[in-house]
Amino acid sequence: MPHDPHDPFNERLRQAYEQGKLHSRQSQNHNLDVGMQQSVEQLRQEVAQQINRNAGGVRKLVDQKMAGVDQKLTDLANIAKALSATRSEPFMGGAPGTIRIEDIPGRRVPFTMLVDIAIGANTTSVREASVTISQEGPFVAVKRMATFQSALEFQVTDQQTGNIGRFAGRSFGRYRPVSSAWDILDSQHNAVADTSTWFWQSVINTGAGPAPEGVLGQPSNMSSFRTMEFDGRFRVINAGSSYPRQNISVPSSFWSTSINAPWDLGALDFFERGEVLTVEVQPTHTNNPPAGNVDGSCVFPNSPGLGYPFIEGQYDAHEGINTPSGVTASGGGDAATVLRLASADPIARLPDGILTIGWEGYRIIQPVGPAI
Repeated sequence: MPHDPHDPFNERLRQAYEQGKLHSRQSQNHNLDVGMQQSVEQLRQEVAQQINRNAGGVRKLVDQKMAGVDQKLTDLANIAKALSATRSEPFMGGAPGTIRIEDIPGRRVPFTMLVDIAIGANTTSVREASVTISQEGPFVAVKRMATFQSALEFQVTDQQTGNIGRFAGRSFGRYRPVSSAWDILDSQHNAVADTSTWFWQSVINTGAGPAPEGVLGQPSNMSSFRTMEFDGRFRVINAGSSYPRQNISVPSSFWSTSINAPWDLGALDFFERGEVLTVEVQPTHTNNPPAGNVDGSCVFPNSPGLGYPFIEGQYDAHEGINTPSGVTASGGGDAATVLRLASADPIARLPDGILTIGWEGYRIIQPVGPAI
């Protein structure tokens, strides 16, 4: 039977075919989209897993590197801790590496460093002495000080027998100030209120014969300064590797305050191990010097020759020295009495002394090794 394209049945078959074809196509597209989405999701998961695996390896490598860095930092911290005992941070903008005395390792032990210098009679030339810082550790000075010890002796020759006696003065072994600036005995003379005890009046009362051999009781006869007192200039030379000192001489009145009180230093003074400290001293005033013109006619207008005591004995009253048979009186026991004086002074005075210069502070005791 011939096919009629216009037959309604055929038309319905054609439409059904087209719909089936369209439905099949749509179903294929849907399945393709679902498959594509699944593939993309699977690929995404695979990429994420690979990234995680790679990240895990990187993290492990980074952790290993960081562990090594932490160990190096720990080692550097230990080194810095070991060096902190001798190194400190710059202070007030100071240069890096500045060592502060407080940071130097070692045990602090109180210590007094002293230098003794013999000062002989009539000495005005430079005298010096040295001290070396030992290897046990450096010395840090806090204060400086000085004192002068009398070693005065005198020798007496008997004019009749020629016998010689040697004695110590009253100041022997006693300590004196190193400057007359604080001498509280300045201008304190041996002025006796009772004129009947004066030497001249005693001679008149004695008449002929030996005159009193004690001290002349006249204000002009006795030195107004403390016996065996020192005045001079000090210079300290530091022969070490540290910053050079000013190396100038300083008056002894600037070395201590009041009477032998220590002088506080402006800063802690550091002396390294093995350093040699030299102290130079030049007296500006000799020990118990013979001075003035209290002799001869100035003391005894009616007597020729020397006065009593001799000019070298102006400190005799301080030192307990008496001149035997120094004066003999002759006359009628009045103002015309003539005094006969010894032709030579039987006393040989030896006003020696020992100057002691010191620093008060502490030692930093360390094991023997390179100087710090």
